[in-house]
Amino acid sequence: MPVYNGERFLAEAIESILAQEYTNFELLILDNGSTDGTPDLLSHFARLDSRIRLLHEPNPLGYGGEVASNIATKQAKGKFIAKLDSDDIATPDRLAKQAGYLMDHPDVFLVGSQLTLINERGQVTGTRLYPLTHEEIYNEFYLRFPIANPAIMYRNDLSEDLYQIRFPHFNDYYSLFRLLQEGYRVYNLPETLTAYRVHTTNTVFTNLRTKWRSNVAIKKAFVHEFGYSPPWIHQLKIVAITWVINLFPEPMLIKSMNKARQLINA
Repeated sequence: MPVYNGERFLAEAIESILAQEYTNFELLILDNGSTDGTPDLLSHFARLDSRIRLLHEPNPLGYGGEVASNIATKQAKGKFIAKLDSDDIATPDRLAKQAGYLMDHPDVFLVGSQLTLINERGQVTGTRLYPLTHEEIYNEFYLRFPIANPAIMYRNDLSEDLYQIRFPHFNDYYSLFRLLQEGYRVYNLPETLTAYRVHTTNTVFTNLRTKWRSNVAIKKAFVHEFGYSPPWIHQLKIVAITWVINLFPEPMLIKSMNKARQLINA
């Protein structure tokens, strides 16, 4: 769990892991140079539960926590690694169901889940659904990121970093597609095992036009680097979304992005 100035929602995220039905885990939390009350809150939880291991990087590493996640992963001792962001919540059965699936399916490297959407107050506002099978996931990769990165669990046997830092933003999107291209199999469980919090300080809701350009650059990399052939309807939808994003001024882009998500059912 990477965290940077996350004290507002951090306790809920930590408590959701400590309340897991599957109890044989270590919780690695990397404080990425926080300047708010995060360090004190982390120390409090570490005193309460010996399964928590705290890591610290004095300066913010950026890239949406992906560099911090790579650093923390190197310290992980378990057979599987589960990701949770510091403002999200795992359901009590998340670790048990994902670990059980990986143990029952040795050919699968990574397993995700569906998402429940919650607001700043923790109220449910909807769901975000993802394709289940490896083939369905692969077919949707150009249209959207068909794996919920805050909800993944994967095998701790990679010889390199999970997140390859190639782009200014969304390296998780690029990196997981790259895994599929290298032959790793993935699957999304049909259950909603993580609550994803949508709020005004989500990094995805800042500098939207710049981040969309990164998103499009990654899609182009899928085609030019890996020979990916997206369905024409997916290409058309991305053109339409790009038009919408370029049409409106920056303050209006959050609303237009939500419209775009509705358009592609993301």
